Amino acid sequence: MIKQILTTRLPLIVHHPSLTFDKNYASAIAEAGALPVFDTEFYSDEQVRETIKSLEAEPFTFGVRLSVGRQSLISTIGHSHPENLELLIFTYEDKNQLKDFSYIPSHSKFFIETLDIGLTEELSRIAPHGLILKGYEAPGRVSRYTAFILMQWYLENATLPLFIHGGVGLYTAAGLLAAGASGFVLDNQLYLCDEAPLSPSFKKLMAEVTETDTAVVGEAQNIRFRFFAKLGTKIVKTLKEKESALAGNPDADRLISEAVHKEITALDSTDANPLQSLFYLGQDASFARSFMTNADAGSTRMTDVISSFFNTMGKAMDAIDSHDPMVENAPLALEHETRYPVIQGPMANISDNPDFAAAIYENGGLPFFAMGNLPEHLAETMIAEGKKKAPRFGTGLIGIETFNRTIHKHFDIVKRYQVPFALFAGGVPAQVNELEQAGTRTYLHTPNMMMLKNAIEGGCTRFIFEGTEAGGHVGSLTSLVLWESAMNLLMAQVDSAIKGQCVIFAGGISTAHASSFISGISSVLAARGAKIGIQ
Repeated sequence: MIKQILTTRLPLIVHHPSLTFDKNYASAIAEAGALPVFDTEFYSDEQVRETIKSLEAEPFTFGVRLSVGRQSLISTIGHSHPENLELLIFTYEDKNQLKDFSYIPSHSKFFIETLDIGLTEELSRIAPHGLILKGYEAPGRVSRYTAFILMQWYLENATLPLFIHGGVGLYTAAGLLAAGASGFVLDNQLYLCDEAPLSPSFKKLMAEVTETDTAVVGEAQNIRFRFFAKLGTKIVKTLKEKESALAGNPDADRLISEAVHKEITALDSTDANPLQSLFYLGQDASFARSFMTNADAGSTRMTDVISSFFNTMGKAMDAIDSHDPMVENAPLALEHETRYPVIQGPMANISDNPDFAAAIYENGGLPFFAMGNLPEHLAETMIAEGKKKAPRFGTGLIGIETFNRTIHKHFDIVKRYQVPFALFAGGVPAQVNELEQAGTRTYLHTPNMMMLKNAIEGGCTRFIFEGTEAGGHVGSLTSLVLWESAMNLLMAQVDSAIKGQCVIFAGGISTAHASSFISGISSVLAARGAKIGIQ
């Protein structure tokens, strides 16, 4: 259930860029109706005290983000009682720190920012007013779980208000609200606003970043950080080499964290070369451009950008009532001649069973056999037997000949047995069009925007967007980032192009909350004629 917890006009928290706290930026955030938060990560205790003291004189409320390990600061804040301090956000380096942590609030509220699941016992004792769920796709210190997975776990296992940090975009925001989240945390999505305290060189870079211009350091450790990174960004490569050299070292987390603090660059720096600088950046930084273009009258002022963000979200939520695609006999279900707009993803050595396929179909879904790189005789037997038991079905194909030397034989089988549906992993538009012309309605996996653009230009109309949470071979983008990017691209088309397109969302869909999320993110696309489903 969505719960109001902040006194701000909007359920939105905004962080400033690392090492670039600016009161004018905080004021612009507050004017837009959100809560500006002072992130203390790279500041000394004295700098934090001075900044909080200066904020006490401002006419807006604010928040402070700090680690539970900074007990002296926590004590100082507790005793000083800043009147306009709305929220304290407590982070931790290790979840075991929460076992001994407690905080008795005075007049301000407090949240726990968590990267982990399974903390219900600690949270029940600490009793925060809410949680911030910071996912793998966010900038800075990140979780091993994506925001989509964290949200579903806590919606299933806790009753606290949830604010989502990571993957929040124009369309995913509506999905998150529809699923049951109570609010959002934004940061690099707003770095192109007029008031953002970035130097011209860093703003120029922000206008050009893509979803893939980041990397995570610490994948093998307990502490992970997501930074800006291109192929030639040496500092990130150096940190990854340091991580490898520290494998098995019990002090690895501390040593990597110290290296990060030593090398981190302030984004208002006029001397640094952005391409060779170390700074936090999320996969969702690429959303900054869409946030700007979405603003009314082309404005890039913070208040207009945030206002337009919520207006777009409201329209998406309104569309659910009349165009919810996650219902029985939805347009995609009618297209598939199934009860529900659900397909079962092909799974090697699992979905090669005709009885399994029959059970999927009988219960309302569209089954898919996994051809993969099966030898010709096994693939043919599977399809022949499957056709006897499942009136409607599809087959999963690997389109890259290097990985599937039987692909041409598989094509022959699909055509000969008149398989109703197919999907390609690693396929190209020419292969899709060949099967479409033979009467097999064919989906193409498009794990990044270049592949989606190529597919649309190549005449494809059926797409599967499968995030990193899915099984098997997946792309680098998390579901929220991939889906938001795809929605932006698809929604930019003319209505005549959207009508007839079929879109499947896949990756991390594991609860009813996830189905509600799909309703929220995609109903506006369904309203324009697209057929929507899930895998």
